[in-house]
Amino acid sequence: ARTIADPSGNFSFKPRGVIEADAGLFNEREGGYQYSDGTQLRRARLGFEGTALKWWNYRAEVDFAGNAVNITDLYLQYTKIPKTVLTVGQFKAPFGLESNNSDNYNTFMERGMFTNAFGNAGAERRIGVGAAYAPKENINIAGGLFGDNESISRGSGTAPGESWGVNGRATWEPVFDTGKNIHLGISGYYRDHLKSGETPDAVRLNDRPNIRIDGGNIADSGVITNVDSMHYAGVEAAGVFGPLTVAGEAGRLWLDRFGGDNEHFSGYYGYVTYMLTGETRPFKGGNFDRIRPYRELGNGGLGAFEVALRYDHLDLSNTPILARAGNTASSITAGVNWYFNPYAKLMFNWARFWGDNTPLDPVGDKTRGD
Repeated sequence: ARTIADPSGNFSFKPRGVIEADAGLFNEREGGYQYSDGTQLRRARLGFEGTALKWWNYRAEVDFAGNAVNITDLYLQYTKIPKTVLTVGQFKAPFGLESNNSDNYNTFMERGMFTNAFGNAGAERRIGVGAAYAPKENINIAGGLFGDNESISRGSGTAPGESWGVNGRATWEPVFDTGKNIHLGISGYYRDHLKSGETPDAVRLNDRPNIRIDGGNIADSGVITNVDSMHYAGVEAAGVFGPLTVAGEAGRLWLDRFGGDNEHFSGYYGYVTYMLTGETRPFKGGNFDRIRPYRELGNGGLGAFEVALRYDHLDLSNTPILARAGNTASSITAGVNWYFNPYAKLMFNWARFWGDNTPLDPVGDKTRGD
């Protein structure tokens, strides 16, 4: 959308928004759970952003999807300190590549399962204060102190209070050029005063199998109680070589429990994409940026076409909840993306997923589907 600004550069205002509509069909169902076909508005966001008094940035955005209204971003930034941005409000806590990347620019319709499960536990959008430092264009360091998301129910009386924690991420591109990038990164977080719903000192990790049309979780640790704190560490890497992109992440989450019965969980994904029309995927600020077709649809061309393939795995087998012990989930996703222009695209994903002792099967056998 057009930016409205005064001639002095002190103030600017820009509307922003995104609509993402999904339709899903389950071709095969194996196990004790019947997946539901259907449609949904995955995202329906509307907001605005801009500058105020030259050194301040602001953003406010609300999501109207899922028959609910939720704040996504609502923050203020101070930018006068050289190479540094200070942020306060609700925004994305530093985490991994796929999580901190804009949902508008991700290659697949849904992020990897471990990214969602571990990100929901200690990252994603939260209220807090953070700082980002970029001494060079190819180096980015971010960290912050965060509470919970604005949408949670705050405690009252004997209910558990809000959790808190610190998050950090550092990225480096040793090769940083147009059409050729090597990206490396590390991230981590620590959280205390945990809760799961109204249960204090508790954590629950879960995710659906790379689709949001149906609500069934293929991975679920159950509610793990007596958790004193948790911490996470992850690594990420990506390479862009002209139209070819390869990327992957891996992470491990540790639960420190009262009494010393500690647990750990892990996950990873890796994917490869290729732009059939020759475009290259750009990097900006340690994240992937917008694909811009060489020839846009309706403007002398057909847009840009991309094919992609991903393997994704989440291991919750160490959960102390006996009903879910041994729970693992994996998937293979093939994708075709058609970019009409820099701001509109059509995505097709085929996902083959399977899991052991998942909550989708009441007798604990292997569950499969596509």
